[in-house]
Amino acid sequence: MQKPTSQSSSRAYQGIAVSPGIQIARVHIVDPVKTDITRRVIAPSEVEGEKKQLRKALDSARREIAELRRKVLESLDEAHASIFDPQLMLLEDEVLLAQTNERIERRHETAAQAFTTVIHEFAGKFSTFADAYIASRNTDILDVGNRVCQFLTHTQNRNHSLQFDDDVIILAPDLSPSDTAQMDHEHVLGFATELGGPTSHTAILAKALEIPAVVGIGPFIKGVPSGVTAVIDGYEGTVTVDPSPREVARARARRRRHLVHERDLQKLRTLPAETIDGYRVELSANVELPIEVPHVLAHGAEGVGLFRTEFLYLEKDGLPGEEELYMVYRKVVEEVGALPVIFRTMDLGGDKFFAQLQTGRELNPFLGLRAIRLCLAYPEVFRTQLRAILRASAHGRARIMFPMISNLNEVRQAKAILKSIMDELRAKRITFDEAIQVGIMIEIPSAAICSDQLAKEVDFFSIGTNDLIQYTLAVDRGNEQVASLYDPFHPAILRLIRMTIDAAQREGIWVGLCGEMSSNPLCALLLIGLGVNELSMGALAIPEIKRLIRQIRLADARRVVEDIYSLRSSAEVHDYIRQAYRVIQRRRIKAPVNE
Repeated sequence: MQKPTSQSSSRAYQGIAVSPGIQIARVHIVDPVKTDITRRVIAPSEVEGEKKQLRKALDSARREIAELRRKVLESLDEAHASIFDPQLMLLEDEVLLAQTNERIERRHETAAQAFTTVIHEFAGKFSTFADAYIASRNTDILDVGNRVCQFLTHTQNRNHSLQFDDDVIILAPDLSPSDTAQMDHEHVLGFATELGGPTSHTAILAKALEIPAVVGIGPFIKGVPSGVTAVIDGYEGTVTVDPSPREVARARARRRRHLVHERDLQKLRTLPAETIDGYRVELSANVELPIEVPHVLAHGAEGVGLFRTEFLYLEKDGLPGEEELYMVYRKVVEEVGALPVIFRTMDLGGDKFFAQLQTGRELNPFLGLRAIRLCLAYPEVFRTQLRAILRASAHGRARIMFPMISNLNEVRQAKAILKSIMDELRAKRITFDEAIQVGIMIEIPSAAICSDQLAKEVDFFSIGTNDLIQYTLAVDRGNEQVASLYDPFHPAILRLIRMTIDAAQREGIWVGLCGEMSSNPLCALLLIGLGVNELSMGALAIPEIKRLIRQIRLADARRVVEDIYSLRSSAEVHDYIRQAYRVIQRRRIKAPVNE
């Protein structure tokens, strides 16, 4: 959104910060070349020639992506190079090839026209989802499609425009992972895009390459001339075009402060997240992809508090097999080492992904057959994943967590399936962690209300506040018309969280929280006072939350909690906690970071 300024012609735009850093340079607009597809009806005699051209284009695209993968492996590591594995797999997809050939044969379309249609239909499955990780996969798919079509139409590769002789900040409608990997990393000081999200492969590569990046700004590039100066702020998620001298000076000062701040936070990396009076909180990371594990460990994570397992079910049309799942899960637990990894069993809806399950379409999939409900309805799919997790648990500290639990019966059914798999593995003398912890997500109000019963059945709770807030307040935070009602400080939310933590403590199980509240310092102060044992968040937030914990007393946090329960509105709660946080910040100024 454009924010007018009164003192200059500068324009500031707000987006999503995905890679930290502040840079100042001239703007270079990248307008990706759209492959021009000629739509015509081919003669029957041309069908075999078009099919042959398609195979050649697929082979050429495969070689090009493989070479790009090799370069990323050399500059980064295997984990980030594997970003391109799904693209390589897509080029080997027999279903994709068959559907394209069918259009060439039956509709007499050119190979470029047929492939473009099929690849856009495939990408469309992902783009409509509220889950940011799922939705971001369509960019990777379209990147493959564009590359193949360029070979089919003999269009010049568009990435030549990402090499420069001097420093620039790139502005683009969108950038693919291959765009990011092939940038001139010496001269591209940052980039901002109209589209994109924090879990995209483009964002992951930007963080690994330490390029400040802002995505998801919305339409803003039209009218911005190349060559004008811009400031990109990868901390605040802003881009300021044609900044005034005062704004440039302010940006430089902020950059210096952030560098000092990050240097101080780095000193905390190996220190425990422990309050002044000795209360220890485990700080874990939410992980979307295996490639993120080294990144989260580098920021001081004490484990993976939420490993989202959905990606393996989305990278291909068919369901993944046990061996494929096992190899990925094993790699994760081995890379984390002695630290715990909580594998959330698949949290997917049946109406969109698994046509072979024949679940049918649903009017409201968020309230439909998804997550644990889908797993219990199709137990063989569930059993395959659980066997893979159990086998991986022999190589590290794996834990299992069931999502979207709404009642006691679901927990007992899931545990019964898990027990039967354990019996099978024992009979086959296949090793696994016999004491593996099993927990559930508390993200539906009924689960929080019945948490006293559920706590008797599991080893831990993990409160998923993102969905808990949406379900409790009947608010879709992705809907701009009601997003302002999405409120973590609403008294109803705080009561449900307290109810859940109290129930866990009475039964002697630990309780974590893996929603966005974990990474908000104001919320974290409140959660510590409520008695949470673990907070799981994005890796970048861990150092700041650790610093907060090390500069408060549990007694003070508990006092804040007791005080807010006399308040009647979320505004009053928010104002009170903000005042308490300011007191802590003043204390921070007086105390050195390493105490």
